Amino acid sequence: MLLHRVKRTIDRYHLLNQGDRLVVGVSAGVDSMVLLHLLSAWRQTFHLSLIVAHVNHGIRPKESEQEADLVQKECERLGLPFEYGKFDAKEFQKARKLSLQEAARRLRFHFFEEVLRKYDAQKIALGHQADDQVETILLRLMRGAGLQGLKGMLPIREGKVIRPLLEVWRHEIETFAIKNKIPFLVDSSNLKEDYGRNRMRLSLIPLLEKEYQPKLKQILLRTSAILREENDYLEKEAEKIWQDMIEEKGEFLTFRYPVYQSLHPAIQWRVIQKMLRRIYGEEKEDLEISKVFKILKLAPPSFLLEFPLGVCLEKRYETVSLGKKSVKIIPPFEVELVCPGQTFIEEIGKEVVTEEMDMEDRVIIPGGFSETAFLDYDVLRFPLRIRNFRPGDRFQPLGVRGNQKLKEFLIDHKIPRFERSKIPLLIAGERVAWVVGHRIGEWARITNKTKRILKVKFV
Repeated sequence: MLLHRVKRTIDRYHLLNQGDRLVVGVSAGVDSMVLLHLLSAWRQTFHLSLIVAHVNHGIRPKESEQEADLVQKECERLGLPFEYGKFDAKEFQKARKLSLQEAARRLRFHFFEEVLRKYDAQKIALGHQADDQVETILLRLMRGAGLQGLKGMLPIREGKVIRPLLEVWRHEIETFAIKNKIPFLVDSSNLKEDYGRNRMRLSLIPLLEKEYQPKLKQILLRTSAILREENDYLEKEAEKIWQDMIEEKGEFLTFRYPVYQSLHPAIQWRVIQKMLRRIYGEEKEDLEISKVFKILKLAPPSFLLEFPLGVCLEKRYETVSLGKKSVKIIPPFEVELVCPGQTFIEEIGKEVVTEEMDMEDRVIIPGGFSETAFLDYDVLRFPLRIRNFRPGDRFQPLGVRGNQKLKEFLIDHKIPRFERSKIPLLIAGERVAWVVGHRIGEWARITNKTKRILKVKFV
């Protein structure tokens, strides 16, 4: 009997606790209407408080009014609060560049979350059943989903979204509704093969059952349950590694690349997925996870990968970080300096101050990173210019014999490719006299023959 099977699912996965306050998503379709009546029948058993949430997506105006009217009347009959949300799913679809079904799903969940907060409820109950699960698994299989996708929908997700009907079939639910005179409406769009899920339900699955495997749906449902158990194990292992591996630095999640390399690919995948979920606040498609997985497998010394909504993945040699960041790409620039005097470089927001000094006025220059340089005035070719890196630049670093490619110098100093345009260069004639913040050119250094010094300072 359906009632006992649903109760068994509830007990097996601990979907309900005593005193739960539930938001029940009800569309007026047979699945959600049966779910509403089952939960209403168990109100005393579990001491439940139910709030019904209904969404009009603005896709089928006439039918939508009838659906809202039916759900509202049932709520009045059962003595339950009714929350109604109306949205323009097509407009949202265009704005977010989504499929219509995905746009409707997001709007629906957003509304359910709002109702959850309004009533301080603990859970959202949805009417997905076993046929929905089979369709979901097949759709994900065709999209190339991994283990996490092929496990299907969960009976309970994040302790908040519950699906009590997930182990009963559509025909059983329809029979129960007719036998118990539960009113429902049929969504006319479900009878059209305009959407992939509809084509699968109306054409592909019946064909596969007829020509290949009569018990296809039962087999897929069992398979998803097995994969769910295996996925749970891997998730727990990944969580242990996450705790030891990931550092939170402000809005960024970081890890050491050698540690990541040592992990099994299945755990690597889950670490990436968890990072994307944490930054975005929602699950990301396998395609996006795969994009990160592949570039980390190629392991270039440094890279910058941009995602929607300002999210960036950076690798700086042995450190990888993911977070929201405003990436500033500086275009090529070149500015002639006033010598002596002050010159503002708009592209990098810095002012350059130059002054001539005598040998006796020079100071000891501190080592390490510095934005001040002291150069032999008389070997420089004027006018001096400040510009950024160009492909083909060559440089003779202080203390080094012969020129080398500036690109190689920056690589040696672990400057990622996407940061190189931000480093100013002091150019005298056609030679690099100073890589600002890093090193002056050997040919421009002060020697015992130097008579005049040029001090260049970035402020």
